[in-house]
Amino acid sequence: MKFGILLTSVYDATTDPRVQRAEHEELVRTSEELGFDTMVCGQHFLGSELRYFQPVPWLTHMGGVAPTMRTATGIVLLSMVNPVEIAEQMATLDVLTDGRAVFGVGLGYSPHEFAAFGVEKGTKVARFEESLALVRRLWSGDTVDFEGEFFSVSGARPSVRPVQEGGIPVWIGGQAAGAVRRAARLGDAWYTPPFPTHDELRSLRRLFLDTRAEAGLPLDGDFPVRRELLIASSKEAGLQAALERYRARYETYRKWGLSGENTPVGDGAELRADIENRFILGSAAECVDQLGALGEQIGMTHFVYKPHWPGLSHRDAMAQLEEFGTKVLPELA
Repeated sequence: MKFGILLTSVYDATTDPRVQRAEHEELVRTSEELGFDTMVCGQHFLGSELRYFQPVPWLTHMGGVAPTMRTATGIVLLSMVNPVEIAEQMATLDVLTDGRAVFGVGLGYSPHEFAAFGVEKGTKVARFEESLALVRRLWSGDTVDFEGEFFSVSGARPSVRPVQEGGIPVWIGGQAAGAVRRAARLGDAWYTPPFPTHDELRSLRRLFLDTRAEAGLPLDGDFPVRRELLIASSKEAGLQAALERYRARYETYRKWGLSGENTPVGDGAELRADIENRFILGSAAECVDQLGALGEQIGMTHFVYKPHWPGLSHRDAMAQLEEFGTKVLPELA
């Protein structure tokens, strides 16, 4: 199993942005030393609760801080952005990281972001699929004539192309059955978010493999997985910490429009059970057992770990990272 580190936001505009930069620099530098393989950075626009720096320039800089690590967008909101621009941005990132870029993409879910980009209701899937097709064509090196519903290119043969032979690997995110089928048909991998329960994750993984098999596509590619993981003195202590983090993080997701069946809900015992069904919790040894068992069951190739949470100090996040990197990672790598 390989391991990725998620460069997520825990601050809004009231915090000096240089603080966030310095903390992410320390995060990736330490992760590289601990043996992490990949850094992952997501995308949002017009956020007020959390500040997301745009992933391609952010990863370009962080890739220089930790030059042996792969750089993965996780995810670019491909149904909103211009495919010509993102194709050349990602190709530039691939050149600057010497072929270590991964193109993680998804639909997005926030109404205010779709509105800002003029994405009409009911078009995001079509825009996504068309954009991905055009991006791949632009990376091919062939002359591109493309007439789509949303984007058109005539006689284009861009000089800005990836250095990876065959283009940059595409990880497609999503948690609904349709999104998983789309990842199986159009992507190189399905990049799972942390919201499905463990049982839902197993079921969706089977759906991905079945869809690939029906299409005659390879079944042995990457499977990058995000699960929330907290190391504590016991499983009960980990659960209490998870409840605190849940209230800060998932309430923000709800404000952004993610309030469906895969977001933890309820209160009291119901919420505790929901958290246990989505998180990996407990001592380092317990986390090794839980993560290892899940990885074997679903064929996980990459585990993407998030140490930062809103309300958690950077020092405490780094302590979690150190414990994960010295007690969990070596047992599973």
